[in-house]
Amino acid sequence: MSAQVLLSLNTLVAVLFLLTAFMLISARQAQAVLYLYVAQGLLLALSTVLLALHFHSPELFIVAAITIAAKPIAIPLLINRLLSPALRRRRELSTAIGIPSALTLALLLSVVAYAVARPLVAGQDPAATTNLSIGLVVSLLGVFLLAIRREALPQLFALMTIDNGVFFAGIAITTSSALVEFAAALEGVMVVMIVALLARTIALTLGSTDTGALDALREREDKP
Repeated sequence: MSAQVLLSLNTLVAVLFLLTAFMLISARQAQAVLYLYVAQGLLLALSTVLLALHFHSPELFIVAAITIAAKPIAIPLLINRLLSPALRRRRELSTAIGIPSALTLALLLSVVAYAVARPLVAGQDPAATTNLSIGLVVSLLGVFLLAIRREALPQLFALMTIDNGVFFAGIAITTSSALVEFAAALEGVMVVMIVALLARTIALTLGSTDTGALDALREREDKP
């Protein structure tokens, strides 16, 4: 496969990867958020494979295998097992702003982030330019998603979106050893397990994963 074809395919994957971030912002159901995270993990792994072919890097093939095992498979399975079906299916509507406004702000944020990132990667390999720019944009969208969501489960996926964006950018500029990436994947699984257990505890205790309920509870306890 020629280098130009690999670069074109990687650009297409990057666009779809960015699209998943926008879809996460507009998603209204927890199960849809989970499916989008799986798609994001698969696209991340696919980009890693394409870059492995482009850079002739055996290490990136190993990283791709680890990514597939952790992000689209292990983490969603853990969440499915730890969270009740009712909680996964319920509509997560608690946001700081409306979805149309959120998408508009996200689009503006993406344009600004992309414009800032492009000069920073000028002169780099075309693959690195694509991944670094899109990775930065997705990471910032993850931060934005974390700020506007008020439900514990979407906030969890916002954190993982930030991680995916950083990972997407990182695979273009480094060929870290498989051991380091394997340790990072295991750490991610453990973090997800802990946060998912916390979300389940909140849901069982309060009947909701709305973190605003915790603030209200604390205010009532502080009153004499």
